[in-house]
This record gives sequence, C-alpha cells and structure tokens, in this order.
Amino acid sequence: MKCIVCGAEMQPGGIVASGITVMWVPRREFQKKGLRKLIYEGGKSIGHSNVSDMVFGQTKIPNAYYCEHCNKIIGIFDVKK
Repeated sequence: MKCIVCGAEMQPGGIVASGITVMWVPRREFQKKGLRKLIYEGGKSIGHSNVSDMVFGQTKIPNAYYCEHCNKIIGIFDVKK
C-alpha cells in the first residue's frame, strides 16, 4: 500500500491494544476535557478479542499500515456491529 501522505511503500501490520477496548469517537466527544471524558457517546468499537487474547487482555486490530518515511500509521478498520 502506498502512503497517502508521502507516497512511499508502507509496511502491512496490525495494532495490538492491551487491557482496553479500542473505539473511534466523533470529534466533539474526542475533545472532551476533565470528568466529561469518562463517558463517550457515539463510539464505534474496532478490533477483536478471542479467548486466548483475553488471557493477555489484548484487542487485535488488523489492516494497519506503517510508513517508515514519514512515521505515520494508516488503518482500514472494520467496525463491530
């Protein structure tokens, strides 16, 4: 995959989040401050955990690409229904 920022070839991979659920949230929710950021509304969960991952408390998210040239990660993520 070509980087959309600089055009260099990107390395395929994935993201591993430990001990948390990973989700996308709308900008207004993402920018919350103080105690209001304890609860987010309108979030979409991404990634998956299976039995073996739960032992380690991991969520695995495939389809993340890393660009060594501009040091960016770009992802194409499925949303959990």
